[in-house]
Amino acid sequence: GLHRPVLEYAVDGLECLERCKSVQYDIIFMDCNMPNMDGWTATESLRAGTCPNKLTPIVAVTANAMLGDREKCLACGMDDYLPKPVERVSLLVAIDKWTNRTM
Repeated sequence: GLHRPVLEYAVDGLECLERCKSVQYDIIFMDCNMPNMDGWTATESLRAGTCPNKLTPIVAVTANAMLGDREKCLACGMDDYLPKPVERVSLLVAIDKWTNRTM
């Protein structure tokens, strides 16, 4: 049947980790600069843990389009990188690339 996307939002890395304990996601878009726990730390925790999302594709979303940021994102366990502002087509390409589903 038709796979309807379900979108959930976490206010910070801590909430993301909490949600990831009980729900298996197809893809996670991770803001790198969040309060309480940043996206890099949250990603490292997901990859090191035993939650259902240990292997879920994680796409970094960051306004820091500085040299070396993409490498920092990949080094902490993220799979891809989208600079802000995120364009709709870039978002759809990432979803298709990492979930093998066309939206």
